[in-house]
Amino acid sequence: MAEVAAAAIAVEQVVATGVEVAVAAAVASPTQPPKVTLTQLSKPQGSEPPDLARSHLVRSHHSVTVLGDTAYIFGGESRDGTLCSADMVSVSLPDSKFAAPETQYQLIQALPTKDTSTDALEPLQPAARRQHAACAQGGYFVIVHGGRGASNSDSTAIDADNCLWRWDSATPGWSKLRGTTQLGARMAPRFGHWLFADDAQGLLVLHGGRAAAASEASVLDRVAAPEAQGISALRDTQTETWLYDLEAGAWTTLPGAPGAPLAAAYVGGKDATLYTVGAGEGGSGVSGSVHFLRLLGSATERARPGALVWQTVDFPTNALTPGPRPRGGGALVPLSTGMGRNYLVYMFGCDDVDSDDAAARGHDKYYADMWALQLPTHGFNAAAAKDAIRSRVPGMQSGELAWSAVELVATEQMGASGGKVHPGPRGLFGVDSCLSGKGVVLWGGVNPKGEKEADGWILRLAYGYADNDRRE
Repeated sequence: MAEVAAAAIAVEQVVATGVEVAVAAAVASPTQPPKVTLTQLSKPQGSEPPDLARSHLVRSHHSVTVLGDTAYIFGGESRDGTLCSADMVSVSLPDSKFAAPETQYQLIQALPTKDTSTDALEPLQPAARRQHAACAQGGYFVIVHGGRGASNSDSTAIDADNCLWRWDSATPGWSKLRGTTQLGARMAPRFGHWLFADDAQGLLVLHGGRAAAASEASVLDRVAAPEAQGISALRDTQTETWLYDLEAGAWTTLPGAPGAPLAAAYVGGKDATLYTVGAGEGGSGVSGSVHFLRLLGSATERARPGALVWQTVDFPTNALTPGPRPRGGGALVPLSTGMGRNYLVYMFGCDDVDSDDAAARGHDKYYADMWALQLPTHGFNAAAAKDAIRSRVPGMQSGELAWSAVELVATEQMGASGGKVHPGPRGLFGVDSCLSGKGVVLWGGVNPKGEKEADGWILRLAYGYADNDRRE
């Protein structure tokens, strides 16, 4: 019996030691940079001739909204700079293991719908537009707001009544949501803004936008010193934040941001937070700022005095301190491991988002880099436990709200054509989260030559390929 007891104690000690080593290794492993793969979607297959199908897919200034395993493309500019039609384009997406067959493409025209205001049966759909905002809502709907016309000569925002257009993927068809504003508040029509849905709370969050065309100065100059160009009102619109209650059908104002955004993202859940990235002091491009507003979990919490307060984290962009150079025309998109670790990926972009001259765009600075901002952890999960330990160990940091350059892992292209392994520098593309938050899909955009693209890409974390040491 003594021998059995001794053996049991020895086994227990070995197991305990193994667990301790595993925990120590997990805590010591870095949380940054995240490793990702990029895969080009295969050439879409559809019922239309290839040339006609491609004409619907070549675009910029459009939106991409993901519902389940399908990306819906709406609006934007075509190859020659004219507005794309108001029809919806669907593109099938691969699953998390990229087991999907050829990418399927479909052009979906709106069916006649009864307008509740006139009781008339007619094709009710939004006008063609670009630089609008769109988001997924309720798992079945695409919500579209704002935008503007085809060129600088048609530079004012459309939809003066600030309505929301809701597209039902099951019907398919459009309906119009009319929203009043709170007493004494006026919501200016806008373009170049962001719209997010919080299904848990039944609301939409709108941020930023411009009510009129800006000057020909670069986006960084406009953000940094709009008053010097006589457009002080532009800054006020750019920093606005609005909340739309889907049940009440009304807009209410939220506190304005400290600075105008170059990109924005929303992370829902119990600690729902709106994030924006802006140019640093003076707009020199050598520094930037992350502004964030926690929207809390309910209207009751938001109604408390002082509950909604913007916070700011500044960051330099130099060789000693990693950080992205602020730019417009890119995207800020949430990316999750599914185990409590969340990032915001700041990807691609360009210096001038308003030029309507394709030749002029070719002289702009375009970016091909990707950066990740590590978000704070919440709740009880491996990532939160790891961050809590690292923040208390001398010489270690949790990495919260710190930037790192995304590490791109080379992998075999699944279904890609042409052998491309990277989209290359581009801006003014459509983008959304996919794969249940574990991936990002982008489509189209403009390259440094001023040409519009017609391809799609999937970005996802490199699990199971080169990142087996980090599972939080």
